[in-house]
Amino acid sequence: MIVVGLTGGIGSGKTTVAKMFKALDVPVYIADVEAKKLMSKSKIIKRKLIELFGGEQAYLDNSLNKPFIASIIFNDKNMLNQMNAIIHQE
Repeated sequence: MIVVGLTGGIGSGKTTVAKMFKALDVPVYIADVEAKKLMSKSKIIKRKLIELFGGEQAYLDNSLNKPFIASIIFNDKNMLNQMNAIIHQE
């Protein structure tokens, strides 16, 4: 089996290419979708993200507080790297 990694910046066409693969019945694993599932379901990841971001404000009503986290990680590359290490470790 051949495995292909599809990477690129925002707006580079990753989603378009993934849709093309799906249309050809090529299995596609979208890491962003799976990471979002982990952030909402994994108690371990939830606990670590709460610790990283300094409290319960990382989650609202048991859902990831995306605006709060985005305001931090888009301004602090170190925090982004730490969050990615937590999510992609699981």
